[in-house]
Amino acid sequence: MLEALNVAIIGSGNRTKKVYYPLFKSLKDYINIVAVCDPNEKSCKELAEKLNVKPYVSIKNLVDDKIINAALLICPIDIHYGLSCYLSENKIHQLIETSMCSTLEQSKLMVEKAKENNTIMRIAENFFRFPFDRISKEINKTKFIGDVKRIVCYHDHTGYHNNSRWIKFYDEHPVSVQCIEHIMETMPFNSMPHRHHTNEIFTSRFIKFPENRIVIDQAANIKGMLGRLGRPGITSIEGSRGSISRWTTKNWFGDAEVRFCSDDALKNGAIADEIYPIVNDAVNNCWTKSYVDLPNGRVEFINEHIHEGEEDVKYTSPGTKKIIRDYYGSAVMSAIVDFVKTVRNEISSEYDDNDAMMAMMTECAAKESSMQDGKTINLPINYEIESDKLIIDELIKKNGINPMDIEQIIEHTIDRP
Repeated sequence: MLEALNVAIIGSGNRTKKVYYPLFKSLKDYINIVAVCDPNEKSCKELAEKLNVKPYVSIKNLVDDKIINAALLICPIDIHYGLSCYLSENKIHQLIETSMCSTLEQSKLMVEKAKENNTIMRIAENFFRFPFDRISKEINKTKFIGDVKRIVCYHDHTGYHNNSRWIKFYDEHPVSVQCIEHIMETMPFNSMPHRHHTNEIFTSRFIKFPENRIVIDQAANIKGMLGRLGRPGITSIEGSRGSISRWTTKNWFGDAEVRFCSDDALKNGAIADEIYPIVNDAVNNCWTKSYVDLPNGRVEFINEHIHEGEEDVKYTSPGTKKIIRDYYGSAVMSAIVDFVKTVRNEISSEYDDNDAMMAMMTECAAKESSMQDGKTINLPINYEIESDKLIIDELIKKNGINPMDIEQIIEHTIDRP
């Protein structure tokens, strides 16, 4: 067994405590937590005491003590860029909580800085690690439904998370993005106590991949607010003689099935006449496998990242706080284990820094397209984009610092409600 990495937890907020902390016992062969770093001294000390490690309110002091060779960054997106570059400059590997950063320029510089310093920088994106995505990719490998050239997704998610999903499903980077937005006034409402809204933005994205493959990704609010369709919405992975379909039910899994047209069906209306349900199994609040029984045999994905089934490892839906998302902890574990094994040179990451940057580029291209009335933006982008400039201006107003200045970022505290 190779040695665990000596790791600092950077950020002691809500996500660290509720999502990551319950997994640490199950990750002892991979990470040895030696420090917690957060400028919020009270929060930092509380978590450090629970982990029996040293607290730091300054990342500079943490780095100067030379006790870590890796870090988990679980902190506001606004400061991901600065912390990542600073850690890379000091030869410290890092796994950064999704999303990657704020702008395309930042993402490019993060990748460049890590490579310059022979440092592993990865993004802990978890959506493509969820059961539906895992089993859908396995089904696609069989070609049972023919060549998949189109994916239609409505009201599951848009943005960085879904961009990553499509990149991993096709195992390709997109070649262009087109986006149209529609803003509708609504009755005033709060999505969270500190988040007040008076309108709703619907976005429709057309993401093209090589070999005539496309994703149509659409959503307004994704939490089922204002009576909208809740997660996971509707997804149709469309092949030449069938589909993998998922739709909203009462939980965040949804129900899913494979719909297949037999030769006879193709000759007589082409309505799918063979339906094969997708099954997700779990033990002690932890997803164990997903499978579907097709005519040629069972197709399955086995979850190798089993966490302890303790009471406090119940991951619940943000919308209801009652529905157990038994796959969520395993998805996060998968990202951490992948990162550690990559650092230890055991594997090549299934989602590397270039994939992460391309997901960010796809998101920035969508914003750029929307600003230009749906103009198609070809990828990759090798020029300065207007949407980056607008985001930079917004971040300066919000935080009072230059979001491209590493020194200012590592000295600044970003408050989260």
